[in-house]
Amino acid sequence: MKLKKYYKIKIKKIKKFQRNNNGNIFIGITAILLISFLILSVFILNFTIENEKENINSIENDQFEYIIQDYKRNIPIVEKEAIKELSEEVITKKTPLFDSKVEIKKLSNEKLKQLNIEYLKNYNIQINSSLTSIENTSDPFDIRLKTYVSIVKNGKDNNRESSNIKEEKFYENIEENDINIEGLKDPIPFLKCGNDWSFSYNNTTIFYGESLAKYLEDKEIENSSAYINSTTPLIIKKCPYDPYKHHGDANTMKICRDTGYFHESADGACYICRLEGKSGCNHYGFETFINPQSTNKTNLTAACGSDHVIFGENTYPGIECIYYSYNGLNEILFLDKNGHRVKYGMNT
Repeated sequence: MKLKKYYKIKIKKIKKFQRNNNGNIFIGITAILLISFLILSVFILNFTIENEKENINSIENDQFEYIIQDYKRNIPIVEKEAIKELSEEVITKKTPLFDSKVEIKKLSNEKLKQLNIEYLKNYNIQINSSLTSIENTSDPFDIRLKTYVSIVKNGKDNNRESSNIKEEKFYENIEENDINIEGLKDPIPFLKCGNDWSFSYNNTTIFYGESLAKYLEDKEIENSSAYINSTTPLIIKKCPYDPYKHHGDANTMKICRDTGYFHESADGACYICRLEGKSGCNHYGFETFINPQSTNKTNLTAACGSDHVIFGENTYPGIECIYYSYNGLNEILFLDKNGHRVKYGMNT
């Protein structure tokens, strides 16, 4: 009986131990699970934060790249506006620029400075830019401008109290842009004949009245009266008829003159030099023709009608070239026999 009682007590202790041990195991497992969950939560939180940072940085990088590209697009627009303003000033005052490149740089940099202030205000970025060089190109209707640009994002903002703001993004480069001068006005006629009372113009055409005839008479050019009431185009437009010898085909020259095209010329002045009052220069330039009024006379001679010849130091004669006739009147140009007549296919 004692032995039986002993085993009963022993079995009870074992069961109690098992119950306690099972409880401890459950608590241990629960603790491990909780710790694992906390570690996993921390890992997920850190991953989320890092991923969010990467997304923010990516967005900021995209925004900064957009700002750079937007600013670069504005550079040639601002600089062409400067050239246009100077051209209008020359035409209005009828006074040539002393040094076109210096004046263009000065006005362009003033405009860029104002643009930089706008970007600082709108995007909180510091921009330092300046037009560094102006060059002629193989196409006389294009001017190559090189502009230094430095852009810092989140740099010092003068509108904030703190000046210790981290510079997060930086861009620096020399931007090269070819500015097309088509659409600008030709200043040469204004500088040569613009002060005469008979000189006038509209949106497309310059009317010389008696001014050009007087100009040629003062230079002692024969038959200067042939250029009374002559006209020439106001707005620079590049002639599409290339090669130029095709001007001799059908009514091509008629279309060209009515439209008011300008033509590439090794002897004509580039636009930069035209702003200085030069009709010819050492650069590859362009020319246009001065159209005498229609006439029923034939076998006429007068100064060659290319503008760089008319307004140049060496004004040589041209022969009447009829390119269109109607109602007994001839539309003519005066072209030198072995030069412009051949170049434009008008020698037959």
